[in-house]
Amino acid sequence: MPFMHKLLVILTIFFCVHVSAQNSLANNNSNHPDSLRAACMQNSSRLLNEAFTLMEKNYYLKEYIDWDTLRNAAKIKLASRSDCTDAYETINWCFQQIKEKHSFIMPSRAAMEYNNDHHRLADNSISSKHVGRIEGEWLGDSTAYITIPWVSTTDENICRLIADSIQNLIAQLDTHFITKWIIDLRDNKGGNCWPMIAGAGPLLGEGICGYFIRKEDQVPISYKNGMAMQGKSIRCRTSSDGYILKSKNNTIVILTNNSTASSGEIIAIAFKGKEQVYFYGQPTAGFTTANATYSLSDKSMLVLTVCQEADRKGKIYNGRIYPDVAIAAITEKDNLKEAALQWLHYR
Repeated sequence: MPFMHKLLVILTIFFCVHVSAQNSLANNNSNHPDSLRAACMQNSSRLLNEAFTLMEKNYYLKEYIDWDTLRNAAKIKLASRSDCTDAYETINWCFQQIKEKHSFIMPSRAAMEYNNDHHRLADNSISSKHVGRIEGEWLGDSTAYITIPWVSTTDENICRLIADSIQNLIAQLDTHFITKWIIDLRDNKGGNCWPMIAGAGPLLGEGICGYFIRKEDQVPISYKNGMAMQGKSIRCRTSSDGYILKSKNNTIVILTNNSTASSGEIIAIAFKGKEQVYFYGQPTAGFTTANATYSLSDKSMLVLTVCQEADRKGKIYNGRIYPDVAIAAITEKDNLKEAALQWLHYR
């Protein structure tokens, strides 16, 4: 199957790099009877093999890795562990060996929470664990401030609500006929990029705003009438038609810091190459690659880097995104926001 088709059909979820400590597959298994320990080791070895099969097939730099040597080292490491269930730790260790900072394994419980799995989770309520802060403020004259939050869920309904909330806030601010926007991506640690793109769509503008790149293949990221799209596939959409800004001539300042990561950086890149867009703040975290998810047999998820990211003009980003104007981190007063506001007033 050609990579582009596979990316469109299967590989659709993009993640942040910051995750909590990985849990083992079970607890206190070092005292298993020999027969149970053998079964436990067989299970861990199966998970390790599943992960390696996916890594060898889909990792974006797969041709540069000596997979046989890495697999053998991982097997030795797993066999030497006092707890036979340390497959998660071993898989993450493999990523450390190949200096891959953006891939990881998500334990089954965390995976269920991320996917908001109602069938397996007793608590399926929507909470702050799903999304960061969504805030907006009219700053006087024709200037507005808005945050684009991180999103930690793939639940379709929640994602639509998030996109609706962002667009509704943009529409509310635009009652002041805004022509200057400050978009805050600071501390956007990433997660699912599609609600962010659908929500920020009126500010991004219709059309292609980026690409996922792997060798000669490229898949466009685009926004159209409330829809965030990967190629021809709709990944998130608002409940109604997308909002259209009153002004056709807008100046945009993007605020970033060292905690702007992964899908937070996808949103930043989506604004790159757009006219009258300027970046203020600190460099981003530097996880400008795209991840896909694969379910393993124990319901955990392998989050694997599968491609690079490019802006709407096709420029590929490797590592941190540097601002046009570097401003020191905030102190007691939000000096970055104030600096952007003052700069806009002279435009």
